[in-house]
Amino acid sequence: MKKLNKIVKLSLGLLIIFTLFTVGFKIKEHFIGEKYIEYWKSNSNLYESVNQNESFNFKIFEKSALENDLVLFGEFHGTKQTIKIDVQFIKYLNDKVGMKTHIAEFDFSQAYFLNKYLKEGNDSIIQYVLNSWIIKHGHNNKSYNDKWREIHKLNKTITDRNLHIKVLGIDKIQDFKITQHHLLTLFKNLNVRHKIPRNEKEIIKWAKEDLATIIGNIKKDSSNQKWIEDVLFIQKNIVTFNNQSREDFMINNFTDLYKRYNLEGQKIYGYFGGAHVLQKEMNGKKDFGKLVVMSTLPLSKKTYSITTRYIDSYMSAPSAYLPPLIKKDTEHTKISNTCDNMALLYHYGINDLKSVTKKYSNTFFNINALNSPYKNSLRLIDNIGLYSLLAGMRVTDKESVTTDYIQAVILIRNSDWAVPTSFIE
Repeated sequence: MKKLNKIVKLSLGLLIIFTLFTVGFKIKEHFIGEKYIEYWKSNSNLYESVNQNESFNFKIFEKSALENDLVLFGEFHGTKQTIKIDVQFIKYLNDKVGMKTHIAEFDFSQAYFLNKYLKEGNDSIIQYVLNSWIIKHGHNNKSYNDKWREIHKLNKTITDRNLHIKVLGIDKIQDFKITQHHLLTLFKNLNVRHKIPRNEKEIIKWAKEDLATIIGNIKKDSSNQKWIEDVLFIQKNIVTFNNQSREDFMINNFTDLYKRYNLEGQKIYGYFGGAHVLQKEMNGKKDFGKLVVMSTLPLSKKTYSITTRYIDSYMSAPSAYLPPLIKKDTEHTKISNTCDNMALLYHYGINDLKSVTKKYSNTFFNINALNSPYKNSLRLIDNIGLYSLLAGMRVTDKESVTTDYIQAVILIRNSDWAVPTSFIE
């Protein structure tokens, strides 16, 4: 009985402490947030809010779209509205500034097959690529599949073929079977007859020991130079597969392809997981966005990053990676995606944005104006919660400010999950 009383008292004490902490935290957030809420109410020209059945007109983004050469948009994977906004960015940037190069979390060979789909419209190619995609939220997923169908439709409406959207694959190799398939296609074009291993370990060994000799024996001329360059690019990615981080692969591949395709001065759009677009290190790690702005590339000073924040939304999460208590017996599980949960994930300042928006809306906030208070704080970047700790979202440079990381935020409220195909009747 005494032991039970101790447990009850301890539990009650912890509950009181947690309640006091929560109340105190919310009061503090409220008072700090008043300045930011007033800022948005006084500067309604700096944000655009639309219902979720509408598209942004991006008027407040126009100047930045014209001035920057690389626009990076970061998502929490698996949320329906983010994918719809991604397509809106592609259509807008293509029409407004002639953007035709789309980079994403695909490797070089996956991008080859996606570009084949964009030309031919064979739906089976989308499944072939996305079901080997590193973003497992997108496997067998209608929302992510529909994105590529929309781009295919867009290309069909563009009379100038030079403005057709193409995908540039800059990621680390994700599926050696697709890489082998791509190499077989290139070998056929080059009239080369050699077996190519499919197994990861074997193809790495083959690329190190045999591929250079095979390439060296190919008679080179202007008609096959592109195919040879493709093989060499794949070879480099195979040989260095175990020697670089994923982010290093991204920046090195992007740099090589940027120079190879003479992309200087052209407009490029990238769609990634939220961490990859940050222009400042998080958790001591330099992600793709940071590596771009650190680089000597001409667009290093012309890069614009946009991230997403969510309220009362849902995401399609791969069930295999979830705890038994919450996962379903299906490939994907519908779970909450919100940035105002103190236990799981809370972004400081999220309720400031919530205060000036409505339910079932998407809102683009330009946080980079001259008098922006986000130039003097870490609001919308700094965060707490279990997910924050597990996902490595800790701010390590306390002298930094929000606009060191991003220049705009899109708040998504009450979005459904990215719908798996198994849920479509």
